[in-house]
Amino acid sequence: MPWPEEWLTRFNQERAQAGAPPLRPCPVLNQVAQQQAEEMVRDGWHLRSPSTQAISEQLQRVGYSAHSWRESVLLATPEAMPVSREVRSEALLNGSFRDLGVGTAAANGATIHVFLFGWHKGDFFARATAGLMDKARVQAEMLSGVNAARRRSGLPPLAPNPLLDRVSQEHAEDMLRRSYFGHWTPEGLGPSDRARADGYRPGIGENIVEQRFSTQEALEAWLDSPGHRKNILDPGCREMGLGLAVGEGYDAAPGGYRVIWVQSFGRGR
Repeated sequence: MPWPEEWLTRFNQERAQAGAPPLRPCPVLNQVAQQQAEEMVRDGWHLRSPSTQAISEQLQRVGYSAHSWRESVLLATPEAMPVSREVRSEALLNGSFRDLGVGTAAANGATIHVFLFGWHKGDFFARATAGLMDKARVQAEMLSGVNAARRRSGLPPLAPNPLLDRVSQEHAEDMLRRSYFGHWTPEGLGPSDRARADGYRPGIGENIVEQRFSTQEALEAWLDSPGHRKNILDPGCREMGLGLAVGEGYDAAPGGYRVIWVQSFGRGR
């Protein structure tokens, strides 16, 4: 029967025909799949599926941060049918799954194959945040959305301010780097303190939110919150800056991917 590399080739041929991206071999998924296959043999060839929690815990132990995963099991005999008929897991042709682990255990002339299809959090995060990579476009979209909300309330539009962009960006990146979330830094510096340190003398208002994957989602979250909405619709504000930090926090646990938004509102110099 095929070795893991041969299964990978077979599966990728089928995925290519279906227009799905190729699977990648994943040593840590091989490790978990192999453990599952050997346990099934020890259990007397019971093709039982372990609990979702059990496999998820095994994946965590080997350091695989899974956004999602699927398992497929094949009992192969010398009379086994072709793989295209044997393995009918929806994960096989699902383009979201990119990693493959294969485990094999044999006894008494038959072989159990366990296939683990993984969707790593890093792949999920890259897809979910692809639209945020153009920072200039994101800033323009947010300013447009904020000004549309102010216009509906009869308020004048805000102007962009590069210094407030910098103040906002520095705070977003600091929260990502040091794995915290709040208006105050671990040293006790608030929004206006940080703004003055960068040369913006008037006090500022600040909105923050995380794990929103588009400007519309972030803005809606703020507008649905009375305190944040008050900042957006403050009639005394004249300008705005936006910061956005996307990535894995330095001190975060594996898979600690974050999207952090910061708005700064100023009254002008």
